[in-house]
Amino acid sequence: MRLALVVNPDATRFAARRRDRVVRLLSARHKVDVYHTTHVGHATELARRAVADGVEAVVAMGGDGTVNEVVNGLPGPAVPLGLVGGGKTNVLARGLGLPDDVMKATARLLELLESGERRRVSLGVAGGRRFTFSAGLGLDGAIVREVERRRRAKQLYGDRAYVAAGLMTLLVGYDRDTPHLTLHAEGGPPVRGFFALVGNGDPFTYLGPRPFRPTPQASFEGGLDVLVGQSMATTALARALTVMLSSRPRTAGVPGFPVRHDLDQFSLESDVPLAFQLDGEYLGDHTSVVFDHLPYALTVIAPGR
Repeated sequence: MRLALVVNPDATRFAARRRDRVVRLLSARHKVDVYHTTHVGHATELARRAVADGVEAVVAMGGDGTVNEVVNGLPGPAVPLGLVGGGKTNVLARGLGLPDDVMKATARLLELLESGERRRVSLGVAGGRRFTFSAGLGLDGAIVREVERRRRAKQLYGDRAYVAAGLMTLLVGYDRDTPHLTLHAEGGPPVRGFFALVGNGDPFTYLGPRPFRPTPQASFEGGLDVLVGQSMATTALARALTVMLSSRPRTAGVPGFPVRHDLDQFSLESDVPLAFQLDGEYLGDHTSVVFDHLPYALTVIAPGR
């Protein structure tokens, strides 16, 4: 099989020696074309180029941002996506039951290529850009924005950088008095709140080994789930975070944090610009974002459910 390996050399866990081992392992059984990203959005361009050149699968080696860019460069489910990790959290890979470690993920990819196993998953799309596992407008976007401003701290301290950014955002930079955001979706009245978290699968993300699950009923085969945060009180946020980080998935909603389940289309609107993140990448401040569900739009080289 002819594979394209799209490598992000700026990924958190990148090491040239590890990349070379991955290339050697894949090349022992397959023809491998290696592409290296050099700027934001480059992985999308490289994935498109590789597909145009006739590769049969595109393998992403990098973090969640790299995976998202590769997905946005694929023409649809006809060309499958392979995952070998290389980032800090690797949410999509872990959510699909693939190893987090690069070498273990490469070995597993080779097994799946040999067996022919594939999994079709749905995607979300927001503002014309597809996403694989999560998006958000408001609080989580502001936290991601704060971390992006301090990329060196992210590299040095990992998840602790997100915790620090979260505390700083809550204490200093976020309006906790006025709910500016509104969810508009068919089948229900508008929902007013301070922020919204959109899940295309479960978990939403990870904090180290622990999954963060604000939308635990979301699945990679179903529609989109959206949680609206209607309270910014410290006690309410602490209670909600405790539930969302629990090892036991909840079956009932958290008071003050309603979830709309399995939506095909909806919009988030705000009377002030709010930070927007998609698959863990900050994409600017927005007053309106329209979301759509793309059923079974991606094929992943992963075990079936």
